[in-house]
Amino acid sequence: MTNSDSGGAGGPARTHPALTDPHTGLANSLHFDLVFNYIFEAGNRGLPFTVMLVSAGTDDTSPDSLIRDIGRQIHQTTRTTDLVSHMGGGRFVVCLLGTNLPGGRIAADRIDLALSGVAPGATCFGLAAYAAGIEDSRALLQMAETALLAAQASGGGVGFA
Repeated sequence: MTNSDSGGAGGPARTHPALTDPHTGLANSLHFDLVFNYIFEAGNRGLPFTVMLVSAGTDDTSPDSLIRDIGRQIHQTTRTTDLVSHMGGGRFVVCLLGTNLPGGRIAADRIDLALSGVAPGATCFGLAAYAAGIEDSRALLQMAETALLAAQASGGGVGFA
């Protein structure tokens, strides 16, 4: 199942201005941090999930309409249970609930296809799956960041942590 609108399903709490990125209508970094910390704790109790960082050749100087279009495509390609957030700097983060690394790779392939006519540059992905022993949510995000940088260094594609 995929999302069908760019604003997200749900009531006012999910679309509250304090939790919404004004450029994309997606979750902002505060919203992501709040939810992601809870999800990380659920991982400690057995919930599998994977974090995906996405870069599509955009940055802070890219037009808002382009960032919005990319965010919309990512959001429409993911499941309603996944959290999609615009982190700024032309980057997006997706928390894929109930997903391992192979499932994250499938999601990355779908997003890559959806962005093929929209992204101005190579689409790169950094994937990191929750595993026992990861110190905290920031460490997991750093693992995804390292994987994304590896994908960018190789000219595109998917990097795994």
